[in-house]
Amino acid sequence: MEQEILAIYDEQRQPLGTLPRAVVHQQGHWHETFHCWFFRQEGAHTYLLFQRRAASKKDFPLKLDITAAGHLLAGETVRDGVREVEEEVGITVAYHELLPVGVIPSTIEIDQFIDREFCHVYLYHYQAPTPRFLLQQEEVADMIAVESTQLEALFQGNTSAIEGRSCLYSFTEGPVVKIETQDLCPYSPTYAKQLMQALHRYTGC
Repeated sequence: MEQEILAIYDEQRQPLGTLPRAVVHQQGHWHETFHCWFFRQEGAHTYLLFQRRAASKKDFPLKLDITAAGHLLAGETVRDGVREVEEEVGITVAYHELLPVGVIPSTIEIDQFIDREFCHVYLYHYQAPTPRFLLQQEEVADMIAVESTQLEALFQGNTSAIEGRSCLYSFTEGPVVKIETQDLCPYSPTYAKQLMQALHRYTGC
């Protein structure tokens, strides 16, 4: 498999050069990623759509994560990131359809894994009447819809558990899923706050 080469940056997002992805994570260099969160509105409720990471994933297997996301390779622009959406969940999205949240710095340190990202975060209003996901099996195991006010309460520590619903085949009839904080991939408080603020701004609720 061809090695991914990433552009690396300092804390002020000034370019420093390029390195292989594995080295970037081993040494903890800042790099850029693309994050796309689908949301769906049903009446007065807004739902964020999470992917459940495949069991075979090296990092955070079976955890709930961003609808679609990936690294921006050296020489790519954020517009190139939309490829991740079609690759992971089978939905074709144009860059102009995305709603910008912002560039959010994020750091995760677990054992020998050091992930320092400048996350280019976007929302996408998913309006299809029925799901039409085509999952990349080695990456994604399921799609889970979570009501936004419940999710915000979980992010803020105001509740210990909430419910989501598997929406791979149906938004209303899929199995109910219990979700606790440890079921989510780690997100910094700043990331969670900016994401929810943007969702409120775009949905008006």
